Amino acid sequence: MVFLRQLLGFCLLAWILLLFPGPSCGWAEARVAVLYPLIKEPYYSVFQSIIRGIEAQPGTVVKTYALPETPDARALEFWLQNEGVDSVIALGRQGLMAAQSLGDKRPVIIGALPIAPGSVSGISLSPEPAVLFRHLNELAPNVSRVHVVHTERNQWLIKKAETAARAHGLTLSTYQVNDLRDAVHKYRKILQSIRGPAEAIWLPLDNVTADDDVILPIVLQAAWEKEFVVFSSKPPHAQRGALFSVLPNHFGMGQQLAKVALNGPHPAGVAPLENLDIAVNLRTAFHLGLRFTPRQQENFDLVFPSR
Repeated sequence: MVFLRQLLGFCLLAWILLLFPGPSCGWAEARVAVLYPLIKEPYYSVFQSIIRGIEAQPGTVVKTYALPETPDARALEFWLQNEGVDSVIALGRQGLMAAQSLGDKRPVIIGALPIAPGSVSGISLSPEPAVLFRHLNELAPNVSRVHVVHTERNQWLIKKAETAARAHGLTLSTYQVNDLRDAVHKYRKILQSIRGPAEAIWLPLDNVTADDDVILPIVLQAAWEKEFVVFSSKPPHAQRGALFSVLPNHFGMGQQLAKVALNGPHPAGVAPLENLDIAVNLRTAFHLGLRFTPRQQENFDLVFPSR
């Protein structure tokens, strides 16, 4: 009878450990290799911050591999096998090139690049539209319509943006163009149609439709004259005069990449970046008649002009 009670007790304990494993259960951990370019400052610190974010994700054992300018694919494969890696996070263009040489032996997640759905999986540098629209609602609550010009490469993001806009009570007007000349023509038509502060222009992470030398000056000059909001997915644009722009939170990017490595690739293959900091131009805000509370300003990660 005593033996039977002990056996039942042991079985109960075994079930508890299976259902609620403690932190020391090694089988719950995933071995993740992080490939990053061996590069000088300030970019080296950026990649190190991403790696710290990956390491901070519970359930991961992180192994890092600094890639020289010309990686040795066989040496890298030998290292991955020797480390018993479950999945690979490849950062930057060198990381992508190295990952493409590895074949399909293990899942590969790409980060720190403006990737789009296609042949790779990962987290794009393109910001999550829902985060942008949340900031827009908070900073410029009178805006009800957003115009965005984009190329075909960003069509996947525009689909997400349409859903996010509806959730934030915004009307999203989208315009697809093929090249810079087409973009300039489309912007001129949009700028002629904008009537006031209820409308805004969103500049996406797109080298054509958010071109720094041609598009940005045209849009910012019109916005200043007509007093409407411009916000951007490109970090430097707030300093140039956009009301706000977003920039990657590199530590948070690492955490998001680690979650993908643990849970498997995103259903769509590529997800936008959710962990973002915000830069706000207070001179532009003042010109537009926008005033922010001290509590709001405490949440700004960068402020222009510099205080």
